[in-house]
Amino acid sequence: MAEPPEEKPRPKGLGGIVAHLILDIIIGNLIKVISHIFIAIGNIAIRIVTLLVSMLRPIARFFTNFVTSLHERLGSYFPTDVRGKLEQNIIYAGVPRNPEETLGTTLMYSMILPVLTAAVAITLGASLLIIIATIVVSFFVVWTTMYVLLTLLIERRTESIENVLPDVLSMISQNMIAGMTPYNALWTAARPEFGPLALEIQKVARDTLAGVSFEEALLDMIFRVKSTKLDRAVKLMIQGMKSGGELPTVLQEIAMDIRTEQNLMNRMRAETAAQAMFIIFAILVGAPLLFASSIQFITIFSKIYGRIDTNVLSQQAQSGLMSMSGLSITPEFYFMYAVLTLTISAFFASLLVGLIRTGKISAGLSSVPIIIALAVGIFVGLNYGLGSFFQGMIAI
Repeated sequence: MAEPPEEKPRPKGLGGIVAHLILDIIIGNLIKVISHIFIAIGNIAIRIVTLLVSMLRPIARFFTNFVTSLHERLGSYFPTDVRGKLEQNIIYAGVPRNPEETLGTTLMYSMILPVLTAAVAITLGASLLIIIATIVVSFFVVWTTMYVLLTLLIERRTESIENVLPDVLSMISQNMIAGMTPYNALWTAARPEFGPLALEIQKVARDTLAGVSFEEALLDMIFRVKSTKLDRAVKLMIQGMKSGGELPTVLQEIAMDIRTEQNLMNRMRAETAAQAMFIIFAILVGAPLLFASSIQFITIFSKIYGRIDTNVLSQQAQSGLMSMSGLSITPEFYFMYAVLTLTISAFFASLLVGLIRTGKISAGLSSVPIIIALAVGIFVGLNYGLGSFFQGMIAI
C-alpha cells in the first residue's frame, strides 16, 4: 500500500511572522551587545597588562642593573692580587668577563647553594653534623667548579693554539721567502681554520694599525696566551727581526722542533695506553665488584646472626678458643663507605691517567665527572645484581 502523503506545514499568520522577526532582531542585538562587552573587557585587560608591563619594566631594569652591579661590588672586595691572578687566567681562557664580576657571581652562588642544600638536609631530617658538612662541601664545590672550568678553558685554548702553531710558522716562513715583510706574512697566515691563533694574529694586526709597534703587539699576544711554545717562537721571531738573520729558516726549524715534540707526545700516549687502561679497569670494574661482593657478605651474615642467639653460643664457646658476636657494621654504612671511597679513588685515578697520558695533571680534570659517575653507577648495578642472585640461591 502506498504511504499517505506528508502534510505540509501550514503558513503562519501575519502576527506569527512579525513576532518571529522581532525575536530575531532582539537576539541579534543581544549578540552584538555581548560581543561589544567582551571586546571592551579585552581592550581594558590589554591596557591594564600594557600599563603593568610599562610599570614593571623600569623595576626589572633596575633589578638587573642592581644584580649586575652587586656582582661587581662583591668582587671588588677581594684582594688585589687575587683579582689580578684571576684576570690573567680569564685572559688566558679567552673569556670576555672581568674578574670582579666573576668573583662576585661565584660568591653569590657559593652562598645560595649552601642555603638550598641545608634546607634540603633539614627537610629530610638530617643530623646537625650532616647539615654542617653539606654547607661546607657545597661552598667549596662552587669555588672548585669555577677553578676547574677556568683551568679546562685555558688548557683547551692552549692546546688548540699549539696544535696549529707549526703550520702557522711554516706558512709565515714560506710567505717571507716569497718576499713578504714579517707583518704581511703574519697577516696572511691568519686563516679561519687556525681558530684562536688566527684571532690573536688579527688582534696583532689591529694593534699595529692602531699605532702600536709590531714587536709590542707580538709581546702582547704572548701575554694573552699561556703557551711556552708560542712564547719561544715569538721571542725568536722578534730577535731575528732585530738581528737581521735568516728569520724564515729559524721559523722552519721551530716548526720542525714543535712537530717532533708532538710526535713524541703521541708516541708516549700510545705506549702508556696499557697502564691507563689498567687503572680505568681497576676503578670501573675491580673496585665496584669487590665492594658489591663485600656488601653481600655483610648482608648475608647480618641476617644469619640476626636469627642466632649469639649470647648462648658465646657462653657455650667460653671454654674454647673462639667466641661469636654480631657484626659491628651494617650494609647501609658499608654502602655509603663504598660510594665515598669510589668517588675519591675515581677522582685521583682520573688525574693520574691525565698525568700519564699528557704529562699534565689538569688534563684529567675533564674526565673526573664521567669516571665518578661510571664507577658509582657500575657499583650500584653490581650490588643490585649480586643481591638478586644471592637472594635466589640462599633463602634466609
